[in-house]
Amino acid sequence: MKELVEAFRALRTAPRALWLVVFAFSVDAAAYFGVLPLMTSYLQTDLGVAEEYASVWVSVFTCAVTFVMLGMSKPIEDRLGIRFGIILALTLSSLGRAIYGSAALVGGLVTLTVALLVTALGEGLLQPVAYAGIKKYTDEKSGAMGYALLYGFMNLAAGSIGPLSAHVRTSWDEKKAAGTTVLSGFNAVNWACWGVTVLALVVFATLMTKKAAAVVVRDAKGPESADVAGNAKKEDGPSPFTDPRFLFFVFALLPVRTLFAHQWLTMPGYVLRCFPKWVTDKMEWFVDSANPILIFLLVPVLTALTRRYHVVTMMIIGSAVSASSTFLLSFGPSPLMLGLYFLVFSIGEALWSSRFLEYAAELAPEGRVAQYMGVANIPWIVAKLTTGLYSGYMLKTFVPAAGQGEQRSGTMWAIYGLVALVSPVALLVARRWVLEGMAVKEPAPADEAPAAAA
Repeated sequence: MKELVEAFRALRTAPRALWLVVFAFSVDAAAYFGVLPLMTSYLQTDLGVAEEYASVWVSVFTCAVTFVMLGMSKPIEDRLGIRFGIILALTLSSLGRAIYGSAALVGGLVTLTVALLVTALGEGLLQPVAYAGIKKYTDEKSGAMGYALLYGFMNLAAGSIGPLSAHVRTSWDEKKAAGTTVLSGFNAVNWACWGVTVLALVVFATLMTKKAAAVVVRDAKGPESADVAGNAKKEDGPSPFTDPRFLFFVFALLPVRTLFAHQWLTMPGYVLRCFPKWVTDKMEWFVDSANPILIFLLVPVLTALTRRYHVVTMMIIGSAVSASSTFLLSFGPSPLMLGLYFLVFSIGEALWSSRFLEYAAELAPEGRVAQYMGVANIPWIVAKLTTGLYSGYMLKTFVPAAGQGEQRSGTMWAIYGLVALVSPVALLVARRWVLEGMAVKEPAPADEAPAAAA
């Protein structure tokens, strides 16, 4: 508890800009994760996309988000800075969501393609610029909790969208069945999430003034941190592409990351097809809200309690816990096991996810935060794409719709669990080699050296 109190005290003097960055990123995350789990269903019911191809569309979209993080976020951070970078990202996201909701009414797949491209630009820019903002508006002492707060509040906002989504979806489905609206429940949620994004944009653009943005705690490259002569500072340090241990470290987590993609590609269809009506009517409470709310509660506590342990140690333990949770679903559909799954999975995620992002951002030399964040997210490209290529087929094969075949959901989840276990095993096998490369970059405090080597 002492560690937790001290960590929060470090944020007492944080500038207003820090909280506005957290607000903008978190509220937009609520909209993003409100839309994402319903994407495959929206594409199938409103746009007529076949089940095995709907997941491919979603994977291409999520991969595009990561590509933007990698290829465009650094120029945006350099030229626009944190304030204008976030405003641009939110503007693109709100425009993209408006086009996305219109696709079922006008233009079909052509409109859908434009919508996903515009939204991917906005979402891909937002995360790395927001993380650069956390580094800029915290110091070395408060940085860890700054990243944890961003991750935690993002999950709180994402979790809050679940009850709203479930209510909107079920009520608008009833209205459509009664012939009083042309919007399906899925599309009504899309428009509700558009409103959430617009709210984030308006509040951030109004309160994040130039004066607020100028209160910098740690200097970072960008227009707001130019030297007195008005010249932007030069990049310093190596490229992440030249560090084999860093690359292995981030790619070793690829298998367990597939479980995150299954949260929106597989879990909604699994719940809607395998559980009774009282569960399906509240599907978003499980799929949208359970994990994010738990993450909000667990991340600050576990970050404070485990920050003395080396990041590799936490990656091994956390990814092993996340992977093991999937086997709870191998016993077949059960509301109890579903609840336990989200609990165990969330504990594992809380142990490693925020620490991983902190490591990537803190390792980055001055002016390379966005680039390192982008490279750290490259495995997301592979995980999202490969998961989408087979998740629709796996659902159709192992969890067919009622009356279309035998459901064997336990087998499907057991397969996914075995895939995820590759991550902790790979990190455990290569642990000594990875630690040798990190010894200089992330030294443990002198009184905690044994813990880092444990």
